[in-house]
Amino acid sequence: MAFENSIDDIKQQLNIVDVIGREVRLKRSGVRYMGLCPFHNEKTPSFSVNEEMQFFHCFGCGRSGDVVHFIMYYYKLPFLEAVDKLCTDYGIKKPEWNSRAPKIDYDRYYAINAKAARFYYNCLGKVPNKGIAYLTSRGLKKETITSFGLGYAPPGGTALTDYLRSEGASDEELIKIGLSNKGNRGLYDKFRDRVIFPIINTSEKVIGFGGRAIGDGIPKYLNSPESEIFLKKNNLFGLNLSRKEIADEDRAIIVEGYMDLISLYQAGIKNVVASLGTALTDNQAKLLCRYSKNIVLSYDSDEAGIKAALRGISVLQAAGGKVRVMNITDGKDPDDFVKKHGREGFYKLVERALPATDYRLRLAARGLNLKDDREVLDYIERVVPILRSVGPVEQDIYIRKLSEQFGISEHAISLAVNSDNEGKRAEGSNRTAAVRRWDIRQDQNLLERVEISFLMLATTDYRYLNRFAEDGIIFRTALAEKIKKAAESLASNIKPGNIGIEAAEIARLLEPDDEAAFSKYLSTIKIGSDDEAFYKQTKAGYFINNYRVRKSELQSELAVAEKLGNIDEIERIAANLIDIDTQINILTEESNG
Repeated sequence: MAFENSIDDIKQQLNIVDVIGREVRLKRSGVRYMGLCPFHNEKTPSFSVNEEMQFFHCFGCGRSGDVVHFIMYYYKLPFLEAVDKLCTDYGIKKPEWNSRAPKIDYDRYYAINAKAARFYYNCLGKVPNKGIAYLTSRGLKKETITSFGLGYAPPGGTALTDYLRSEGASDEELIKIGLSNKGNRGLYDKFRDRVIFPIINTSEKVIGFGGRAIGDGIPKYLNSPESEIFLKKNNLFGLNLSRKEIADEDRAIIVEGYMDLISLYQAGIKNVVASLGTALTDNQAKLLCRYSKNIVLSYDSDEAGIKAALRGISVLQAAGGKVRVMNITDGKDPDDFVKKHGREGFYKLVERALPATDYRLRLAARGLNLKDDREVLDYIERVVPILRSVGPVEQDIYIRKLSEQFGISEHAISLAVNSDNEGKRAEGSNRTAAVRRWDIRQDQNLLERVEISFLMLATTDYRYLNRFAEDGIIFRTALAEKIKKAAESLASNIKPGNIGIEAAEIARLLEPDDEAAFSKYLSTIKIGSDDEAFYKQTKAGYFINNYRVRKSELQSELAVAEKLGNIDEIERIAANLIDIDTQINILTEESNG
């Protein structure tokens, strides 16, 4: 069965009004149902559900989609988990995503893990035992232990294996999901004499376990092996409990260990996750950024922690995160600190967390005496790659700070940042490098907004799609290109008599993340009553932005020409700069008029 057909079959068995009506109070209004939008605060209903088209749209925030999209947005679930939830809630047979692949009974694996988690939890309750003694010594309360379902693996060899066999689990299944190992004498428990931390995904399924040795056991921490239901790179410990608080506070704190997270959670700091003992992955970053883009890293201050923080900054920023880094004082880790200073003390550290660039600049200064001019030069050399990696606005801010701190001209620092990596000064190589860097560094958010403003015109008249190429407008951002392709696809099949393309139809052709980004623009970009005036104003802004980028390139080239004393080149560049300023002034006047 094809993937698309499976989803269509599921949607045909559902009524979007019934599904949304469980969460939103809907009232019929003509051919639609209206209610208060669950995705933003409002007092007047602007959330519309069309039963005939099986589609919802909010005229306030722009969020829209079908029944699967609603479940994804409302419960903050990835696509497949949203489909799984709908099937479970409404008794629909789950689709076979790939009929050629061997069938995997995920529900059975989840059920075996759930029984294992209950077994470990019950063992912890049979006091006295070393597990409860350890957790009590770490200051955990009974309700915290219950919330996280913590347990204890007894020291014997086959207690869990024997129990799960008696519950019908096969040896192959126990090995496959990592609850048992196979030795010369048969199966034995993987986890023995350890405190157990169940790892639960956002669908509340037990997907694996972490076990901490009690005493001097080796290794100190032992995790379930990866399996069909447990991929460390796709999950974060504690997110099943903390995702609502993360979304409500619009901030997530990432820590390294299970106990760090649990201690913070017990202290009332609930917007926290842990990365399962591995370096933060792209998938984990994308998962977390669905709940909040504002991320605070709280890692150890040793070399391993610093390396993990730098890796985390890179991965999170690539996923769209805005990253800050905490410095834990008066304690080895978050667990120690929060026990000594409590919730308020910890939140004070969170508020003082350094922006990612400040953190990287501080690390660059390690081992240097910044009162020595020669070592200041070494420092500037270290920070140049950092400044090259950030956007132009942020770059200008830090160039100004460094200029004030060390008494070096902004021009000199900017020249170092914009110079060719190999130090070449020839005109050709310098210009090529400058163009490449400015292509990367220009303000992508501004450019994306301008490009999508153009594309919004297609919702009033699809013929604008043909004018873009005629007027020299090129779509460079990934989101705009996807929206343009979707709009062109719909325009090719537009019904006679229609000239506008429904924004909701465009949204339906986009991936969930792209659709969410598009929806935000829908709520903030307003065309007004005069389409042509909007087009002219947007076109002026587009070319003004291009001219400003080119102006910045020329200014970098001018600095090099001045340093080399190349009079002819100075005159040429100066003339081009005058022309660009003239064009910017003309376009600005036209757009204002």
